[in-house]
Amino acid sequence: MDFTISDLKIIPLKESKFVRPFSISYTQDGKKKRWDCVEAHDSVSCLLYHREFDSFLFVRQFRPSVWYYQEKNQIQTKNGLTYELCAGIMDKGLDTKATMIEEIIEETGYSLSNIERVTSSFTALGFGANSQTLFYGEIDESMKVSSGGGVDDEKIELVFIKQNQILNFIYDESKVKAPNLQFSILWWMMNKKAKFD
Repeated sequence: MDFTISDLKIIPLKESKFVRPFSISYTQDGKKKRWDCVEAHDSVSCLLYHREFDSFLFVRQFRPSVWYYQEKNQIQTKNGLTYELCAGIMDKGLDTKATMIEEIIEETGYSLSNIERVTSSFTALGFGANSQTLFYGEIDESMKVSSGGGVDDEKIELVFIKQNQILNFIYDESKVKAPNLQFSILWWMMNKKAKFD
C-alpha cells in the first residue's frame, strides 16, 4: 500500500473532538504543584490470529505524531508508519466487546463474534491515564466479508506476520509498535501457543 504524505505542518491545537488538554493543581506534602494532562477516550484493541495462515494480523497506518517525533529527533526513517493491533476508541456508545467487533470488521474486513477479553490497562500514565481493554480473536478466510482498510478516509494496511517470525518482529526496533502489541504476543505465547504447536 502506498502512503503518500505531503504538506505536513505543525499547528496549535485549539479544539478537538478526541482530546482535551488541561492542568491540575494540587498540594502534595504541603507543596503546591501543577500537572498538565490530556483527557482522551477509552479504547479497545484485539490481537488477531489467523488459523489458516498461522499468522498474526496487525494493521499498518500513518500516525502524524510518530512522524513528528521522528522528524524532531532526526530519525533517519521518517515515514510515521506504525504496526498496531486492530483497535478503536470508545466513542460510539457501545460496550467494549461490541466496539471491538465493529472495529475488527471496519479495519480488517473479518467478521467474528467470539472474542475473548484478556485484560485492561491504563495508557499514557504521565499525561492521559485513559483505559484500554485488550481482546483476543481467531480468524480464518471464511470470516472475510470485506477488504477492510477502515472507514471514511482512513487508510489502513493489513499485515500478516507468521508465528515463527513473531519474536523477530516484536524486537525489530525499525518497526514502530506500542507496548500493548508486544504484551499481547507474550500473553498469546503463555496462553494459546500450545494449541497451535
